[in-house]
Amino acid sequence: MRALVFLVAAYALAAPAAAGTISITISQGVAVSADKLMVDVKVGNSGDEAALSVTPSLRFGDQVVRGKGKESLAPNTSFEETLTLPVGSLGQGRWPYRLAVDYTDQNQYPFQALQTQAVLVGSPPPAKMAVPVIKSEDIAGSGTLNLTVKNLSGDPHTARVSVFVPEGLEATDPVREVKLDGWKQQELEVPITNRTALAGSRYPVFVAVEYDDGGVHEAAVAQGMVSVIEATSFFSRNSRFLWIGAGALIVLWLAIVVMRGVGRSAGAQT
Repeated sequence: MRALVFLVAAYALAAPAAAGTISITISQGVAVSADKLMVDVKVGNSGDEAALSVTPSLRFGDQVVRGKGKESLAPNTSFEETLTLPVGSLGQGRWPYRLAVDYTDQNQYPFQALQTQAVLVGSPPPAKMAVPVIKSEDIAGSGTLNLTVKNLSGDPHTARVSVFVPEGLEATDPVREVKLDGWKQQELEVPITNRTALAGSRYPVFVAVEYDDGGVHEAAVAQGMVSVIEATSFFSRNSRFLWIGAGALIVLWLAIVVMRGVGRSAGAQT
C-alpha cells in the first residue's frame, strides 16, 4: 500500500430531463496499491427523473477504464463499483485523475458528470501553486473561462495547467505551460464551446496545476462552474440598447422638426 484511502465530498450535476431533472452525485474513496489506482465510487441520482445507461469511467493520463454501470438509475437510488487502472510506479506527490459518469435521459440524450481529484502518494508537503479564481460567463454558443494561477512561494516554478470540461462542452487549447517567478500570478483565458449541452444545465469544470519540486510531483486541483443558457438573437441580447438608441433618434428627429418649424415661422414673420 502506497497511498491511504480518502473520501471525497459528494458532487452533483443537475441537467434538465424530459419530464424533470436528473442530478447525479458522486462520492469516492481512492488508493494506490501494487502500481494500480483503485477508486471505489458511489453514483447516486438525487433528481426526480431516472437516468439511463449510467456508466462510470476512470482516467489517469492517457489511460482509461470503464465500469459495468447500471442500465437505469431511479430517483433517490445509487450503486457502487470499484474501478482499477494500472498506473506504474508513481513517485511521492499528488497525481490528478478524472472520474466521469456517462448517462442519458429518457430521450436517450447523452450527458456526462465529471470530477477531477488528486491521489496522494507518500507524505508530500502542500502544493505551492494554486488557482484562486475560476470564472465563466454563461455559455450559449461559446464563451470564455477566465482563471488565475498563483505561485504561493518565493521560488520560481514552471507548471502544466490543464482545463477539464465534461463532454458536451469543448475547451480550446486546454493545456498551457506557465512560468511564474516567486509570489507572481498569471491570468489565462480558455475559450469554451457548447457542442451538445442543453440549456438549463450546470457543469462543474476543473483546473489542474502540476509541477515537479525536487523529487516530488505536486498538483493542485480547483473547481469552477459553467451554466448553459438558451442562444438568443442579436435583438434579444441588445434590446435595451437598441430601444435607447431608437428613443434617442426619435428625440433628435422631433428636435429637428421643431427647429424647422420655428425657422419657417420666423421667416414668415419677416
